[in-house]
Amino acid sequence: MRLPNIFEADTPPVPFPAGTVIFTEGEDGDSLYVVKEGEVELKVKGRLVEVVKADGFFGEMAIIENGPRTATAVASVDCELIPINEKRFEFMVHEVPNFALHVMRGLSRRLRSVDEGG
Repeated sequence: MRLPNIFEADTPPVPFPAGTVIFTEGEDGDSLYVVKEGEVELKVKGRLVEVVKADGFFGEMAIIENGPRTATAVASVDCELIPINEKRFEFMVHEVPNFALHVMRGLSRRLRSVDEGG
């Protein structure tokens, strides 16, 4: 599901080589990420729960809750990611129709997958 990102044009993608840990379960989070290119593995307690591909997003829970990361994210191949910080996230929730709905659907799908064992 493509996440509408009105900041994509003016936010340069950040490269992450294959094998790079983007963030670790338990650390503080200040951004969610949209995958522009590549694939990112999400692991909870060391177990692979999802592979996020181009146009997908991850890291939203830390911004929504202002809490620690609930998963570890690792670039499974060379990636380019577009970070969306909390300020931009809140702006998009207010200004972009359906943005919050996309995030909620993605979060719900991801939680359901983890609950069902992957």
